[in-house]
Amino acid sequence: MNQNSILKPMLMLGFILFSTPLWAQKQLAPVVRGLGKNTLKAMPAVPFAGAVKPVQVAAPFSYVPPVRLKPEQLESLSARVEQRVHLLRAGTGTLRSLEELTNFALQPGSKELRMQALALATNFTESEARLFLSFYPFLTGATKFSLENNEWLLQISPGFKKQLIYLQQYREDILAALQITQLDRPYQLVNTIGADRQLIMVGEVHNRPNQREQLVALLKQYRAKYPKRKMVLFSEFLPSRHPHFWQPGQAIPADFFEKNPEFSNEVYQLGKSLNVEIYGLEDLDFTYRVTQAMSGLDFVAANTSFRIMPVRNKYWEGIIRYVMKETRRTDSDAVFFVYAGNAHIDKSIFESLSAMMKDENPFALELRNGYQNGFLGFLLGKSPSWLAELPNPYLMTWSKGKDFSQQIGFDAQVILPFRPKEEEK
Repeated sequence: MNQNSILKPMLMLGFILFSTPLWAQKQLAPVVRGLGKNTLKAMPAVPFAGAVKPVQVAAPFSYVPPVRLKPEQLESLSARVEQRVHLLRAGTGTLRSLEELTNFALQPGSKELRMQALALATNFTESEARLFLSFYPFLTGATKFSLENNEWLLQISPGFKKQLIYLQQYREDILAALQITQLDRPYQLVNTIGADRQLIMVGEVHNRPNQREQLVALLKQYRAKYPKRKMVLFSEFLPSRHPHFWQPGQAIPADFFEKNPEFSNEVYQLGKSLNVEIYGLEDLDFTYRVTQAMSGLDFVAANTSFRIMPVRNKYWEGIIRYVMKETRRTDSDAVFFVYAGNAHIDKSIFESLSAMMKDENPFALELRNGYQNGFLGFLLGKSPSWLAELPNPYLMTWSKGKDFSQQIGFDAQVILPFRPKEEEK
């Protein structure tokens, strides 16, 4: 079952949800204030690590995987097919390229929006704009919401340029530090994460069944390696509260999935069998009602906008921190998994969930079918729509002492063979 099959019942539930408990109201207070006139001033500045020379190690890492590839070798295994239709379906009312920005600036319409488009277009080259807008789409709707969103894009664009300058300056160091191995051994991914990480954020490209299957395999192997460790799973694709079942910060009861199979998939089914506590993250009342009323956009466009993503991430952070605190009262060694889209967990994206929870030293694991929409693809000159048609999954990690996770966005990335749409479950 793909995530789309869950959206419709979730939408209906969004209008009948119970009131939020006090702790969650406190988390939402900044969000409510952010919906007002002073949004741009209220949100915190986004930090940038700066161009720091990578630490050099005296000797190479002792472990040598059986299969190690360079990015060029990985590409040679692929059919190198550009399948834009699967990856670049821009939401209604968004611009995703330099050409679209410049064309929009020349068309009749809102003067303010056209001036914003023109100002943003002058900041980037074609490839830079394509990457920037894949993270932070420009909104074209003639609304206050769009104007605020686009103003934020103009404010963060200098920081984004600094990121690009850093990456280009250290391009050879970054690619040399990247380790690519075939993902073909039991516990390989679990061992890569290690036992010390207590917060593991797993990102996906939505509606890709084999990416969910990879998460299932990870949870299964993690439980086998650490049979006595308490495991908790937070999911973007489940509501944070539901009438008669749970409120934010409460675990979803196991019988809920049996009584409401439309919410279930292989991840939650496995979670139940492995005794994993499952929590929903999405505030449906906000996501499905408030955002649409404010923006006039469709669901995808509204929720991928920079105007909304930090709001959602901040709400999720409140739930996660609350549950972590309560769980650690009795299980100090518990491990927490976050299951969401890659844009939420990518360490290189402004106001991402991993950036908000940096103090917890999260491990960011991205599941992808290629170099889509990321700084690594940019360094390799890849289109955001590039897909890997590989016979087997490959794992990308960093050499010991040469960690570029903050700049590239991931601690580990799994590139999986792309499954055509007609083969999806």
